[in-house]
Amino acid sequence: MRSEKEMMDLILEVAEKDERIRGAYMTGSRTNPNAPKDVFQDYDIVYIVRETESFRKDREWIDVFGKRLYMQYPDDMPEPGADIGRCYGYLMQFADGNRLDLHVVTLEFARKDIVHDRLCRILMDKDMVLPDIPPSTDEDHWVKRPEEKEYLYCCNEFWWILNSIGKGLWRGEIPYVMDMLNMHGRPELMKMLSWKAGMERGFACSVGKSGKYLARYLSKDCYERLMKTYPSAKEEAVWQSVFEMCDLFDETARRTGERLGYVYNEKEAHNSRLYLDCTYALPRDAGEFAMVRRMKKGEEEETAGIWLEGNLDAHSFVPEKYWKGNYEEVRRQLPESEVYVYEGDDGIQGFVGLENGYIQGIFVKKGMRSKGIGRSLLNFCKGKYERLSLHVYDENKKALSFYMREGFQADRERLDENTGQREYEMVWRKG
Repeated sequence: MRSEKEMMDLILEVAEKDERIRGAYMTGSRTNPNAPKDVFQDYDIVYIVRETESFRKDREWIDVFGKRLYMQYPDDMPEPGADIGRCYGYLMQFADGNRLDLHVVTLEFARKDIVHDRLCRILMDKDMVLPDIPPSTDEDHWVKRPEEKEYLYCCNEFWWILNSIGKGLWRGEIPYVMDMLNMHGRPELMKMLSWKAGMERGFACSVGKSGKYLARYLSKDCYERLMKTYPSAKEEAVWQSVFEMCDLFDETARRTGERLGYVYNEKEAHNSRLYLDCTYALPRDAGEFAMVRRMKKGEEEETAGIWLEGNLDAHSFVPEKYWKGNYEEVRRQLPESEVYVYEGDDGIQGFVGLENGYIQGIFVKKGMRSKGIGRSLLNFCKGKYERLSLHVYDENKKALSFYMREGFQADRERLDENTGQREYEMVWRKG
């Protein structure tokens, strides 16, 4: 592999010998004092020429730079507004490992480019017509402090796009999901993490293209969490990556907003995450959507309270001490069980406990009963299993009537040894 000196000597020698070339300058990472140095750094070189046509017509003039493995003429398919008469490029990968991104430009183009790009170093000026410029710096690429409107838009865009990501995952549309995740959701996360890094350094740092230097500025834990947001194309892996992305964005946006003096829209964030959690829990063949999600760590106390309240209200024929005596054990077992909660504006309003198609109980918070929450929880269970079963006390006439209306049939009768009460096993089958 040719050394940096050998490459630069060659670049300058070509420019010196060719009368059509009147000057040269370098841009990119090799002029950036803060960019890491390695063997993959490109040589971003610009030759200032009287005209580009003769270079464009002679495809062989670039052979002087060495044996190429492959290359690209990016301006042969110019974008709208491009002017190959003023700027024309050659991207060359050489067999020895070096890469040269070379452009030939007119003096008019160069003068504007040199002033615009502060990562610029003049290498040659045969006619002494180029402007004086300060030492190269990446200051133009430093993270900028966001205005409040920009901060709020970033938050809104992130939480809104989860709607499409969740639906796509539920449908199993992985290609669509990956595009929505990486083209729309991830840019907002990277933006927020960049603001965090900039804020902690007085907005005097650059995180690089696509946040490639973020590892320098984030804590080890934060960066590892960011890496977990890059999933394989497996459905469950994508779900877990999206959840990690949500947690990381939420925490970062809150702290960033606090330090910048901006008010974070907590309700928007909560409701978007709630909808995503409910989409994740929704059975694949569900006929309706419900605000039902898996119970989370830390919600045991609230859920157990609804359990106790529901049993005391529905089972007056069983001594209170029985339910109160079992409260702590139920609260302890909840995190280890398959529990789904119905969440409304005021938090958890009901829940169902499941075990392989057996309904351990459906409980709805006092004041929220007879509003369809119990039926929503039951329909959720019907979407998950072909067969459901449960036990109901004979004395609980209201519950017996509810389950019979919902298609359950009494299968057999038994005596509950714990309470001494007669109960029925009831069964529901799909179809």
